[in-house]
Amino acid sequence: MLSAGKKLWYGILTAWDGFWSLWLANIFWLLLCLPIITMPLAFTGLYFSMHELANGESMEWSTFFAGIRQHFWLGMRWFAFTFTVILLLIFYFNYLGTASANSNEPWLDAAAGIPLGLLILWLILNTFTFPLMLEQQKPSFLAALRSSVAFYLKWPGCTLAFVLFNAAVIALCTWLYIPWLILGASLTALMANMYVRDRIEEVTKRVTD
Repeated sequence: MLSAGKKLWYGILTAWDGFWSLWLANIFWLLLCLPIITMPLAFTGLYFSMHELANGESMEWSTFFAGIRQHFWLGMRWFAFTFTVILLLIFYFNYLGTASANSNEPWLDAAAGIPLGLLILWLILNTFTFPLMLEQQKPSFLAALRSSVAFYLKWPGCTLAFVLFNAAVIALCTWLYIPWLILGASLTALMANMYVRDRIEEVTKRVTD
């Protein structure tokens, strides 16, 4: 089994070899994210395109939209689950933060940090849920979430290495802005898909040996 560093390096090489595919998928993702109502389609096409690239398939411009047609309802379910929780946690964080600012109660300061901590945890756990759903015969968000938790429990070091890499990419793109136009979203989606594929191959190998 390759070390976390070698796995990350292999992912970077894959991204380099498929640079134009990443860029194209990233542009489509950005355009579909502009009208908020089409954001579920943007993530569906993005993750499917990077799933194909991670599995060694050739990617054309039509691959993005083929993924949307093929996994429309899967993407809608994933988006509904994921972003409903995100919006609720942001709401409670803002509500408790405002209450804390207008009150001298010390417990409100601590309480305001709970939704923020849960939001970070939710984002970390959802790094791999969409790629996992693409690998399932009967896609289930809850099953993908359980498998994602299992990644952290069984391979904590390697899993956190990929999560931290993606977090660093997102932070860099947010700071510099321009990388979002090139590969910010597509690179993180590719790395998530590659890690899921690697974990599935590892488990399959252990079962067959």
